[in-house]
Amino acid sequence: PFLRYPIVYLMLAEAENELGNPVKAKEMIDVVRARSKASLISGEAMDIQQIRSFILEERAREFALEGVRRWDLIRWGIYLQVMNQMESDKDIRKSRERKNLLFPLPLSELNGNLEIQGDNPGW
Repeated sequence: PFLRYPIVYLMLAEAENELGNPVKAKEMIDVVRARSKASLISGEAMDIQQIRSFILEERAREFALEGVRRWDLIRWGIYLQVMNQMESDKDIRKSRERKNLLFPLPLSELNGNLEIQGDNPGW
């Protein structure tokens, strides 16, 4: 697997922000935004929570259609809240449950390992 340039910088921005270095976090975000010619945020007054939210939004924009969003939401512990707020149609609503945070164990693993009793708890 390989990592794209913005993934590394946004991971670093997230780490710096969580360590209490919001100025350094904004600098890392600006590296990514300057590359795409978007407006820079280093001059804006933002607290740690606002930067955390901005990083979440920036990752959604930067990695659209790359399959990263679900993992970000699960990692931040907000997958169920965010996904259950979305509605695709008036009559159709896909509700996510706690089991959607897990993967089922492969059938080959269940059949080949007699010590496994059932599937993932909650699945």
